[in-house]
This record gives sequence, C-alpha cells and structure tokens, in this order.
Amino acid sequence: MNIKELIQLVKRRPGMFIGDLKLEYLYHFINGFLFNNISTSRADEIDEAFKREFHQWVREWIKENKNIEFDEDRNYLYYIQEVCKSQEQCFTMFFELAEEYFKEL
Repeated sequence: MNIKELIQLVKRRPGMFIGDLKLEYLYHFINGFLFNNISTSRADEIDEAFKREFHQWVREWIKENKNIEFDEDRNYLYYIQEVCKSQEQCFTMFFELAEEYFKEL
C-alpha cells in the first residue's frame, strides 16, 4: 500500500484510523506510515514524492488559490490550519488537496 491508497482509505473511514477528526492526528498518522515505508524500503515513488513535495505544493496552491503567502517554510498541517476556520474544514481541504496533488503526479 502506498500513501495515495492509504489516504483514500482514511477518507472513507477516518475514525477507524485516527479516532478524533483532527488534522494534526492525521498528519502524524501519515508521517508514521511514510517513515515505516521508507525505513523498511517499501516506499514507492508516490510515497517519496508525497513526503518530499506535498508541503511546498500545498503552500503554492494556497498562494495561487487563496492569495495567502507564508513567510517561512513549514508543513502542510500548518498551511492548511492557517486558512481553515474549523477542523472539519481542515479535513475537507486536506483530502481535496491530496486528490488534486495525486492527479498532477
């Protein structure tokens, strides 16, 4: 299983994977999954690209689509939480952005 497949599963049943619907929990769950795949040499190109590029991709997407620029490099958790008013919005935005990112790969 790669990160794209995992995100699709989590989207369908987030409570089964992370309990409370908080983007921070999802972020740490995904990081653990990627760390395991990379450290055990099971990571594929999608896993490696997501880990390497998704943070910056989200930052650029927000800049282009929300006209919000960030002064410092952070992670996608930070960027998404900065533009959303609720955890529900954060979750929705994360899954929409991930889907769009994977289409562009």
